[in-house]
Amino acid sequence: VGNKLAGIVAVADPIKTTTSEAIKALHERGLKIIMATGDNERTAQAIASKLGIDEVRAGLLPEQKSALVEELRAKGAGVRGGVAMAGDGVNDAPALA
Repeated sequence: VGNKLAGIVAVADPIKTTTSEAIKALHERGLKIIMATGDNERTAQAIASKLGIDEVRAGLLPEQKSALVEELRAKGAGVRGGVAMAGDGVNDAPALA
């Protein structure tokens, strides 16, 4: 208003109520949780700290998420050298394939 900031609108996806419990259960099995997201670093870190996520890779394009999964597989990361990926959108399809 009058060339001055009058307000800010912030939009965020809600975190599912079961997510925290699921991450805790995975940690109890000795699994490392990595968030690979297209969101910015600040947003990703805020969510990760709420949920107890071990590592964040932010600002990733779909092909970068896929490359991360391949990199982790090549390193033999995960339980018995396995890597699992969960995604919620079209941007996750290459990494899920």
